[in-house]
Amino acid sequence: MNVTDMLKNRNLPALLDREQMKETLLHEEYGYMRDIPYTVTVSEPEVVEQRYCCNTVQHSVVKMTVTTEHGSHTFPVNRLLHIDGSFHPFFVFLNFRSEVPDRYYPVEEIADAGMDVLSVNYNEVTTDNGDFSNGLAGIFLPGGRQNGTDCGKIIYWAWAASRILDYASTLPMLDMNQAAVMGHSRLGKTALITSMLDTRFRYAFSNDSGCCGAALNRGNTGLAKHEGIALKDDKMEDMDLSTGETIRDIVHWFPHFFCQDFQKYMEANIPTDFDQHYLVASIAPRFAYIASGSFDLWADPVSEFMSGVAASEAYEKLGFKGLVHNEKLPEVGEHFHEGRIGYHLRKGPHFLSRYDWNEFIAFIKKHQFD
Repeated sequence: MNVTDMLKNRNLPALLDREQMKETLLHEEYGYMRDIPYTVTVSEPEVVEQRYCCNTVQHSVVKMTVTTEHGSHTFPVNRLLHIDGSFHPFFVFLNFRSEVPDRYYPVEEIADAGMDVLSVNYNEVTTDNGDFSNGLAGIFLPGGRQNGTDCGKIIYWAWAASRILDYASTLPMLDMNQAAVMGHSRLGKTALITSMLDTRFRYAFSNDSGCCGAALNRGNTGLAKHEGIALKDDKMEDMDLSTGETIRDIVHWFPHFFCQDFQKYMEANIPTDFDQHYLVASIAPRFAYIASGSFDLWADPVSEFMSGVAASEAYEKLGFKGLVHNEKLPEVGEHFHEGRIGYHLRKGPHFLSRYDWNEFIAFIKKHQFD
């Protein structure tokens, strides 16, 4: 069966216009930030002695302070910037740690490719748990009480990425026409959502974003139908890994990602009137990228790929190519870079690797002047 026929069997809801899809996802799944006035200040950069690429790239740190009527919160942003006087594409990189370099952050390869990076540790924005009294959540959600359609933590992380982009616009070495947002796993979900909300990002790169990220909920293919290795971490020890992650799973283990109203879909395990192809399609006509790991069956690479196929219609209606593929499921090592939706399938587990970064960089370079 070819990919087009496989997609028909998923019985996905029809795509809507961009604003309708965005509103649906916010209202039903991710929630809204409180509309509270705020200010942002940024400290002078503190230079870290380590330099890269024969001293043409410098690491420095700034501190961003967000203030509302309910208080202030400060978080550091690492800057990896060329000091060669040229104009550079750049990533806003949402990471799990603050270290530069880091096991998810191969600094030399990125810098050698001519890319700059502004990175942030997501836990320093607001913690990855159900405590809504700290970080940005604490100054936008008085009392730390989340209700109804109040946003979950993913929206706070996405909002911080946009504030970092505001700051990027003040730096003369950064090409604001070549801004990318990137993240892995839950931060891959965040990268897609950031780009849905902030059209200044030309590229959104999601790595192994899985359930409630790029992966479709309908027709979840499940681990039982694949061969491979299901990577487990300390938060997954007690999970049932007999199927790919579902809404029931993710809302049970990570309810703080979402608005509370999203819990109504736990029993049915699929949303009534939408699916995750809305998220990818909402980025059109800009560039969206979905990366999968062949052993990362909990994220369901097949459903991640099929989401890109389903979202392509939104691009085609605007006169662009979406995910250009060969009507077969991807093989390990294949990439599809021709359209405005990119995809690759890396051999390996749930991880962000040099291979992934190099694919992302190649995609930007291919489409930099489109």
